[in-house]
Amino acid sequence: MIRSVNPATGEQLAAFDPDSAQSIDERLTTATVAQARWRQTPVGERTELLSRLASTLRERSGELALLIIQEMGKPLTEALAEIEKCAVTCEYYAANAIGFLADEPVRSTASQSRIVYDPLGVVLAVMPWNYPFWQFFRFAAPALAAGNGIVLKHANSVPQCALAIAAVLHAAGTPEGLVQVLLVETRQVATLIADDRIAAVTFTGSTEVGTIIAAQAGAALKKQVLELGGSDPFVVLADADVQAAAETAVRARFVNVGQSCVNAKRFIVEQAVADEFVDAFCAATDRLVVGDPLDTTTTIGPLARADLRDTLHDQTRRSVEAGAKPLRGGEPVDRPGYYYQPTVLDHVVPGMAAFDEETFGPLAAITRAADAADAIRLANLTEFGLGAALWTGDPERAERYSRELAAGAVFVNGMVASDARLPFGGIKRSGYGRELGPHGMREFMNTKTVWVGPATAPESECLVVRPDQVELFDRGNGVVTTPYVGSWNSAHNTVTTGTTTFAVGTQIPLHSHNVEESVLIVRGSAVAVIGGDRVELRAGDATWVPAGVPHHFVNVGDDELVIYWVYGGRAVTRTLTETGVTVAHLSDRDRGAVATASK
Repeated sequence: MIRSVNPATGEQLAAFDPDSAQSIDERLTTATVAQARWRQTPVGERTELLSRLASTLRERSGELALLIIQEMGKPLTEALAEIEKCAVTCEYYAANAIGFLADEPVRSTASQSRIVYDPLGVVLAVMPWNYPFWQFFRFAAPALAAGNGIVLKHANSVPQCALAIAAVLHAAGTPEGLVQVLLVETRQVATLIADDRIAAVTFTGSTEVGTIIAAQAGAALKKQVLELGGSDPFVVLADADVQAAAETAVRARFVNVGQSCVNAKRFIVEQAVADEFVDAFCAATDRLVVGDPLDTTTTIGPLARADLRDTLHDQTRRSVEAGAKPLRGGEPVDRPGYYYQPTVLDHVVPGMAAFDEETFGPLAAITRAADAADAIRLANLTEFGLGAALWTGDPERAERYSRELAAGAVFVNGMVASDARLPFGGIKRSGYGRELGPHGMREFMNTKTVWVGPATAPESECLVVRPDQVELFDRGNGVVTTPYVGSWNSAHNTVTTGTTTFAVGTQIPLHSHNVEESVLIVRGSAVAVIGGDRVELRAGDATWVPAGVPHHFVNVGDDELVIYWVYGGRAVTRTLTETGVTVAHLSDRDRGAVATASK
């Protein structure tokens, strides 16, 4: 029996019978057939599904957040943020998948060959409870865009979240059968992995279970991506902004009630600033609010299960017995549910449970380092290697020590977090493979070489664009754009480039695009306003504008300003900040909207 239990009360909410062997067999066949059709679907249509998924997630964010709270205890504001992060990631791949999947030419005198990316097939996703929607969608968005099918085996403590994921997929118009959500017992996973209809496996969870999954998938010679445990160091050097580091450190440790593989867990601080850091850290910890996760003022809800609370208390007890100094907390909260006090231990050293083991809950371990070199040594003194934070005011030290830290990601003067644009994953016993960014999409694709000999190679298309073939877009007020639109390697890999010329003192109104934009100043000088930041630019300077960030460029020189810009992907839209009008970029309607807004 698969049971849903509210960790804030211990009350059983629902119970489900596991799917039968016959039902699983039928659904695997259905997924295989659906994926064979889906891989033939144009990439543009696949990305349209991701856009619909983003909209559906936002429309249902309230009810989905409530399920997260009820099944694993995440505070309300964090639960809503989790759903929004899923939507943003779907939009990211909707805007960028076409470019990520484009063929890559490899040309020589003997051939005109290329590298192509084909989907692997149906991927088994074994997902955890701590981010029940985010963990799924950060894998599913690129996997679906790539043409794969999915079988989801979710954590058995969040069955209602799993069924809600199926409902979101259906409402967004996901092809029937392409994604199968199974309610199965843990012991049934091995059979799924061995099934010939499963092409690959992705798993997020503990290192102990990850080694089992790896062995089972390896025996079947199937690709795996494993995102496992972590004991992330948060290194604070003596030249850091200690107050800012401490404030961020508390968020990095206690977000999601400390139940994340990339929570900062070991706070390694140079002795010279350790007392200052500890005082600030404890003061910020005192402002945390333990309570009902449905209350918007709550920052610390319950742990997800009773055994997780008991394990954390045992790690705290053993560390204190070994010599760690308790500064805050250290006990379960005397109330119904699986609550634990926000706990701070000082003078933690290697050999103690809080240093050596992954602590999954609201327990912060502070270790004092003799100097910077000792801090890096202590940070690397772990079997894990997922993320690391490094705080320093010296850019040269940041560059040096970020390379010395053994981790899949290093965040300098910030807290480790996943971002759709950046590859995410670990080394050592934190797993292997990457999620997110183009790297995550390609994990579940066949990187195929296609060699085309001279006898069969078609003549190359000439990419020369002549002046009489180019349409000028007169935007009024002395601003003229010359676009060049090209399709390199496939009909779906559209790149739009062009130049825009500004007369003295002119600008395009403040606006944003749904895709990323790079800009190079070819001639003249400009002031760029990007997301509220003002930057002065001159000829030869380049800048980059993230998708959705309002921006414009102003000619502040004595001569014409010429900028060269590049967009990737199709269906570029432009939103005028002043009017809120969204239009297809470089269209007649776009020019009309700009002209109206400029008056």
